[in-house]
Amino acid sequence: MQRLSVLIFFLIFLSSAKEIYAQQFTLRQYTAVDGLPQSQVNAIIEDQFGYLWIGTSGGGLARFDGREFKVYSTLDGLLSNIVTSIFIDSHQNIWIVHPRGMTRFDGQTFKKFQPERSNEVLKRIRRVVEFNDTIFMVSTPGMIGKIYHDSVYYWSKNILPSKTIYFTHVTPDHNILYYLNDRSFLVPTLEGYKKYPHSKIFTKAYSIFNHAREVWVDTDSGSFALDLKNGELSRRKKLMDRYIVCYDTVQDVYWTRNERTLFREYSRNGKIETDTVLQNVPIMQVHLDAEGNTWFGSGGNGLYRYYPKDFDRVDNNLFRDVMAIEKDADNSLWVGARGLWNLSKGKARAFPLPNGDDDGVHAIKRSPSGELWVGSFSGLGKYSEEKNEFTWFTREHGLSSAYITAIDFNEKGDVFIGTTGGGLNFYDGKKFEDISARIGLQSTNVFALCYMPARKSLFIGTDLGINVLKDEKITNIPLPEFENTNILSLANYRDTLLLAGSGGAGIMVIDPQHHTQRLIGPHEGLSSGFVFFVTSDDEDRIWVGTEKGITRITLDRNLQIVERRDFGYNNGLTGIETNQNAYFLSGKEKYFGLIDGLYQFNESEGQWFKSYPVHLSDVEIQYGEASSREFGKSQNGFFKIPSGLILPSDKNHITFHFNRVDKRYPTSVRYKYFLKNFDKTWSQETALGRVTYSNLPPGSYVFTILATDKSGSWNNTPLEYAFTIKAPFYKTMTFYTLTSALLLGSFILFTLMRLRKNVSKAIEIERIRQQEQESLRKEIARDFHDEMGNQLTRIINYVSLMRLSGNANGTDLYHKVEESAKYLYNGTRDFIWAIDPVNDDLSKLFLHIRDFGEKLFEEKEIQFRAYYELKDKVRLPYGFSREANLIFKEAMTNVFKHSGASNVSFSLYNLTDSYSMVLEDDGKGFDPETIRSNGIKNIRSRAEKIQASLTIGKAEKGTGTRIELKFSTLKIKSYDPHHKKTRIDR
Repeated sequence: MQRLSVLIFFLIFLSSAKEIYAQQFTLRQYTAVDGLPQSQVNAIIEDQFGYLWIGTSGGGLARFDGREFKVYSTLDGLLSNIVTSIFIDSHQNIWIVHPRGMTRFDGQTFKKFQPERSNEVLKRIRRVVEFNDTIFMVSTPGMIGKIYHDSVYYWSKNILPSKTIYFTHVTPDHNILYYLNDRSFLVPTLEGYKKYPHSKIFTKAYSIFNHAREVWVDTDSGSFALDLKNGELSRRKKLMDRYIVCYDTVQDVYWTRNERTLFREYSRNGKIETDTVLQNVPIMQVHLDAEGNTWFGSGGNGLYRYYPKDFDRVDNNLFRDVMAIEKDADNSLWVGARGLWNLSKGKARAFPLPNGDDDGVHAIKRSPSGELWVGSFSGLGKYSEEKNEFTWFTREHGLSSAYITAIDFNEKGDVFIGTTGGGLNFYDGKKFEDISARIGLQSTNVFALCYMPARKSLFIGTDLGINVLKDEKITNIPLPEFENTNILSLANYRDTLLLAGSGGAGIMVIDPQHHTQRLIGPHEGLSSGFVFFVTSDDEDRIWVGTEKGITRITLDRNLQIVERRDFGYNNGLTGIETNQNAYFLSGKEKYFGLIDGLYQFNESEGQWFKSYPVHLSDVEIQYGEASSREFGKSQNGFFKIPSGLILPSDKNHITFHFNRVDKRYPTSVRYKYFLKNFDKTWSQETALGRVTYSNLPPGSYVFTILATDKSGSWNNTPLEYAFTIKAPFYKTMTFYTLTSALLLGSFILFTLMRLRKNVSKAIEIERIRQQEQESLRKEIARDFHDEMGNQLTRIINYVSLMRLSGNANGTDLYHKVEESAKYLYNGTRDFIWAIDPVNDDLSKLFLHIRDFGEKLFEEKEIQFRAYYELKDKVRLPYGFSREANLIFKEAMTNVFKHSGASNVSFSLYNLTDSYSMVLEDDGKGFDPETIRSNGIKNIRSRAEKIQASLTIGKAEKGTGTRIELKFSTLKIKSYDPHHKKTRIDR
């Protein structure tokens, strides 16, 4: 629908406002109580999202979305709080016109335009237009100014030499039309101005307005259509005599006025119909929005909205608190309230109740045969059309209670009567019967009845739940969601399903055959859980009445909500709160009873009106501590939403603000959203236009949102917004690469250092071995030299003595030479044995020493015993065998020569963590502390050299001597399971 806004340059100053309803329209006033910043409204315009921008005289600028006003003032950046006109350019910037300057608002920032010095020519800016991306402003007295790319070229000059502007008009094609003081039209084009005079056709133009796709001029010679391409004027039939303010193309309606009143005029059946809309109110502007609303800015009375009513009140205060509605076979409307009325052919007739009207009517129902039954708190009534009166039945006629709450019928026309305190009654046309006890109904309070012909079952709503009566047997439908709530309403749905309304939990769609239920409550979008009535119409739309108004719901085959519309005060329901059985729905008419009277529903023709899409209004980071625009690649739209948003890891708390403007049904708008890569399912429906996601992990996301459209259905095209949260550095591929490189480098460095260390160690060991070998060679050479040289010297000396002495003492000298040769032989043999690596074994060492002892002591018939306790082979360090062998050979030699012993023992013991070699005799013994001999010193020196402990003391028995050599060992080598480690293997 074309949007049109016409500024009326007049004020109608009268004393009061009068609202006259006709053609199912109503008038809603917005004042400071509703959030309007000031009561004088000078300008109204609608933007691409459907927001209404309102300029006031002193209150600044207001933005209205149908629910609330957002106000901008000089504190926010306006040049002045007096706004005389508003314009939206092709870039969706808002130009706010002040008496002596302008403010441009781009959705985020305000930029002020004001003359640098006082200019007497610039009196007052009246209008702003745009041509070829250039802003032009028209000021009093008909002068023009120019702004291009935020630069003011001039503030006030004649559009043509000596020419001023009377009117400025924007055509349906967004072209500009000026009406000049010389009574000519001026059209700006890219080639220059085109001027069209009209003095030959008419003298004076009263108004210029858009009529469909044409520009009409109302003149003193009639109405004409102006062709802006060639300036031709084509006569049009003038239907209205009054001054035409504007024309509504969609509804084919003219808005006119005279000196005192604003009218709505239209042609019906060849006649002009006139609705008086406002009287005695100064109107500043009329604006037609894209949703079928007409807005009036007044000079002191605030803002008005004129719109089609969804509900008309039809009782004219005849009755209040309507409790029941029904139509009979004659199409007469029956209304039950504090009394009973029949409305027929524009007349209302009251029917008395047995105990007076105070009892009230709570149920009216027509039977399949057309009989009308009425339930009140004074009994049950049956209407006789012939007598035009009711026959009333009470407890005297067999009813268990006179408090009737519900009525329904089976196929035969038998009547089921629900009562308060009396349970369920049955009437077969002859007598009344209380069947509660017979069928086993537990509750005596029946609030609702519904007979389902398809299942031949009666459903009974009580304070204990829902019972089913079929074939004289009663069963219960388990409904955990309705526990501890009254069942106030029951109705058939799609022939085989049941609708149940509860007093607190919402409604339930029940499949009695398959035992499935679908709950629809506040969490599913129902305005309230306290349901007075629930029913369905011929189009299977569900109507729900609550204390907050009426809700209409459409379900798909899966019983999911595909359309919902809430009706309340703004839709014509003044009383808001509904009643239990107060509804009547047919294919042509729908009536509802509220606490303040009877209402009729008007089907809307909203298919011609625009439904605005949902949009993002802000993306907030960390509750607004950081601007999301700092992290986007660019900014889109009026609200400057950042695109290509990439957030750091510590800015992962995001709030999305979104809205869908619906100025006709603002309370019916619902949203549901889904964050791809985070949410698993769509959210529950909500009326709240924001959602917060906190502590989002790094990743790429798409925020998707759906909103209901003008009909209450979900829009098929969701709004999507993509953004990314960067991973912290320690979770990025760069970090992983650097860390891997560092670890790899560290490993390589460690390996190289260890290899270098091992090589250095191997070199050092080899050096030590070389040194040891050199030292060993020197030692071997020295020892061999000492042993060999000493003995050879002795032999040489003995031979020399033998040569000098001749045969004297020859035997003794021969003996000495023999002894020295033997000693030399044995010493050389021991030396060679000791340096053989094969003999670095503890067992072989023991056996070698044992063999020496046996040969030595057998010469004096000394008893020699050897004891061996070693089980494992124990490897000895290099040089250990030689030193230990020399220690015990020296000790045995001393025992042989000096001890006088008769028994000698040599033992090898395996201790816990060491080994012990012991030589013990029973000789005369000696004190090692008092004897200073080289033999003992040599023995001790050799023991220290092999890091062994040497102990010389008395034998355990007798006075002999005990020599013990103790040395420690380590574990067995892994590569040699038959040998144990010694100190040399460390």
